[in-house]
Amino acid sequence: MPFLKKTFMNHTTEKLKRIKVDALYGKKKHFNAAERHEKIHYNIGVPLVALNILTGSVLFYVLTDSVTNWIKFIPIILALIAAFLSGFQTYLNPQKKVEGHRRIGNRYLSIMKKCDRLQGYIADNAISNENLIAKIEEVAIEIDDVNKEAESFPTSSTDYEKAKNGIESGEETYTENDLNL
Repeated sequence: MPFLKKTFMNHTTEKLKRIKVDALYGKKKHFNAAERHEKIHYNIGVPLVALNILTGSVLFYVLTDSVTNWIKFIPIILALIAAFLSGFQTYLNPQKKVEGHRRIGNRYLSIMKKCDRLQGYIADNAISNENLIAKIEEVAIEIDDVNKEAESFPTSSTDYEKAKNGIESGEETYTENDLNL
C-alpha cells in the first residue's frame, strides 16, 4: 500500500506542478501584454496631447493674425491628425486592455501561490489525500475560470516568447525542478 500512496502522490504533485507552471507562464504573458498595451497607450496619448496643444496655439496665432500663406493650413492638418489619434485611441482602448491583462496576471499569480502552499503541505505531509484532492480540484477549476476570462484579453506569441525568455534568464527565481514537467 505505501507504493500506491507514493505513486498517487507523484502523479498528484506532477499535476499540481503543471498547474503552477501554466499559471507562471500565464502570469508572465499577461503582464507582458499589459506592458505592451501601456506603451501603445502612451505612444498615442502623448503625441495626441502635444498635437492638441500645438493645434490650439497655432489656431490662436492664425485667428489673431491675418495669415494668407500656407501656415493657415497647419491647424487643419494638426487637427485632423489629433482627431485620427483620438479615434485610434478610443478604438484600441489600450488602458482597458492594460487593466484586464494585469487582473488576469494577478489571478494567475494567486493560483501559483496556492500551488506553492499545496506543495509545501505535501512535502510536510500536512494534508490528507482527500483534502489534497479537493484543494487541487478547486485550483483546477480556478485556473479554468481564469483561462476563460483570459480569452477576452488575448496575448501574442511575442508575449509568450518574452515570458519564456524571462523565466529562463532568471527574471524570477525558480529551480529547474519547478519548471521541468
